[in-house]
Amino acid sequence: MLGQDSSHRAYVRRMKLRRRQMLQAAAASGSVGLLSFLTACSRTPTASPAASPTSPPAQAIAPANPTAQTSAQPTPVPTIQVTATPTSLPQSSFTTGASPVAGALHLNLASEPDEMDPSRASFVGEIEVIMRVFSNLYTFNEKAQLVPDQAESLPQVSPDGKSITVKLKKGLVWSDGKPLKAADFVYGAKRQLNPVLAGDYAFTLYALEGGQAYNTADPKKTSPADLQKLRDAVGVSAPDDQTIIYKLVAPAPWFLSVLATWNGLPIREDVVTAGGKTEDSRDWIKPGTYIGNGPYVLKTHDPGVQMVFESNPKYVRGEPPIKTVQYYMIKDVTVAFAAYQAGNLDAIGPQILPVSPLIKPSIDGDPTLKEQFQIVSGSSTFYLGFNTKLAPFDNVKVRQAFAAAFDRDTFARDVMKGLALPADQFMPTGFPGHYDDIPVQKFDPAAAKKLLADAGYPDGKGLPEIKASYADTDTNRLIMTAAAAMFQQNLGVKVTLDPIDPKAFSGLLKKQETTPQMYRLGWNQDYPDPQDWYSTVFQSTSTVSHTGWSNKQFDTLTEQADVEIDPKKRDQLYAQAAGILDTEAPVVFTHYAAAPLLLKPRVQGYKLDPFEYFFGQHSLYAMKLTM
Repeated sequence: MLGQDSSHRAYVRRMKLRRRQMLQAAAASGSVGLLSFLTACSRTPTASPAASPTSPPAQAIAPANPTAQTSAQPTPVPTIQVTATPTSLPQSSFTTGASPVAGALHLNLASEPDEMDPSRASFVGEIEVIMRVFSNLYTFNEKAQLVPDQAESLPQVSPDGKSITVKLKKGLVWSDGKPLKAADFVYGAKRQLNPVLAGDYAFTLYALEGGQAYNTADPKKTSPADLQKLRDAVGVSAPDDQTIIYKLVAPAPWFLSVLATWNGLPIREDVVTAGGKTEDSRDWIKPGTYIGNGPYVLKTHDPGVQMVFESNPKYVRGEPPIKTVQYYMIKDVTVAFAAYQAGNLDAIGPQILPVSPLIKPSIDGDPTLKEQFQIVSGSSTFYLGFNTKLAPFDNVKVRQAFAAAFDRDTFARDVMKGLALPADQFMPTGFPGHYDDIPVQKFDPAAAKKLLADAGYPDGKGLPEIKASYADTDTNRLIMTAAAAMFQQNLGVKVTLDPIDPKAFSGLLKKQETTPQMYRLGWNQDYPDPQDWYSTVFQSTSTVSHTGWSNKQFDTLTEQADVEIDPKKRDQLYAQAAGILDTEAPVVFTHYAAAPLLLKPRVQGYKLDPFEYFFGQHSLYAMKLTM
């Protein structure tokens, strides 16, 4: 799952963002003011606390000259001042017909979702909404274990691993009371593969027989009859109302986890195509017709302002105790912090727009706020991505130079204020797929300068203009300004910053031809398997990273690992692929996210969990509001 905001996070169940009920535009105290986020320092980088003391030494992404092989000291980085957004809450920003809903849990969605169609979605804010309204066959518990949701039990898998049979629970209904049938899951899967929809996550269903052939067919060059034949050949069927059978191209140990995500969700064909509309219609995505089978129902949607959800009494597990959830859309964490202090917002974080370095000092300085703050290890990785189809990042040495010029330890410590861990490879420490004995991306300014010179740009001379784009939030401004300062200091390269409205930014990242030259993004794990990271994001056929990077060896290794049943062999294949990814550097890994949360005491029974798709998913029946 893609993340693009101040912190994108997320891994198996994830991304939450809470709303903010804004009553009056009360200006809260505790202005952040001017924040010095990069300090001149000459300390030795702090090792990641999770590093294994017995692991082999990490390799640099490219050999440095002998004099640069000593432990890389962070080069002095100029102190830079950035003016944070005032913590006052301008009343004019929240008077567009929106008012707080009494008795609701008030959360923040950060911005209007670019997409709410389950068959097209890919970003964390989108999934936050979708998974409140829809539920899949399975879900993950707080231990990231697969457990039944709409299914009556765990699936039956054939001995060859290529056939999966799922039985539905009896008596399932949609939120409007219409019976939910196995055919609705079949329709949802085939609709997601429809090439006309061009859904970012359709590739997760390529494990199905005929899935890739149907999704990659050109609807402009393929006749309707031939498209229908391709659709009919997709390996998902419903022999009766209670049974779904998935036929796979090859064994896919990871595919069961897909059945716990927003992919292949059941969709109501009669709702989508009402009035003779085509299958790619978005007209149904509004209150009244956005009908799902999940714990909540969308009741109000004022685009760019708020969404209000009411509990679904027909949900298979029963109606959640918190009857109303109201999301506002505040893109800046300093403004959200003001709303929180004023009592108009129940939470900041832990996923979309979490607690950031901009407000952490104010929390630390206030005993009451400090008591309301908590943090756990997160499940996402953030990076600066390159469009490798555009100069100068079509040159691997330029990419390696930027990767070696980024001081991850200083960034995590001084910029992120301890709210992140340095990332030298894609998967976070402790996750399956994180390796201690592969080449990694590490800070080495001497090697960085040599790589840039070897690429033909000594001290940055002759380098094309570099523009770095990002979702325009106060935390992202902080992070990108810091990154630009490091590249200026360690490479002599000026990077022009390009802030973009968050919704527009996520739209740009959905097509290779509109992907910026350099951009800030992150990956939020969808399910606990290396396939969801290496194969999903960086195979050359990926539809979610848009780096344009292609490496045949990486593709071959990950493709083999994806179908390998032997766990040891599978892990070895992914490890080789991970080393290639680090070395080729289509992205600069910057940090692993933590999951920090500021939560009002009125919200009781919530357990901070980075494995959720929406806030409170795993505490749904334990949470209550006390006032």
